[in-house]
Amino acid sequence: MMNRPLVLTSEAARHPFRRSLPAHVLRAMPSFEPEVIAAQERAEAKSALRSPNVDPRALTRADGKDFLLAFVSGFVAFSLWLA
Repeated sequence: MMNRPLVLTSEAARHPFRRSLPAHVLRAMPSFEPEVIAAQERAEAKSALRSPNVDPRALTRADGKDFLLAFVSGFVAFSLWLA
């Protein structure tokens, strides 16, 4: 009797684990339908209209206050936890 492996090897897969996988696992992922791509583009355009173009490097005084408040409250909470 002849012993045959359950999974035929794929010589294109170089790694031994990938070589042992079935062929349907290594297939390319399906691309989206045109309707899905159009819906994604509409959603991106809608979100771009909602948020104005803001320079991410521009920090305001409110950003500094928020950071300082979060830092101090975290420091106090950690200090109380240690005590």
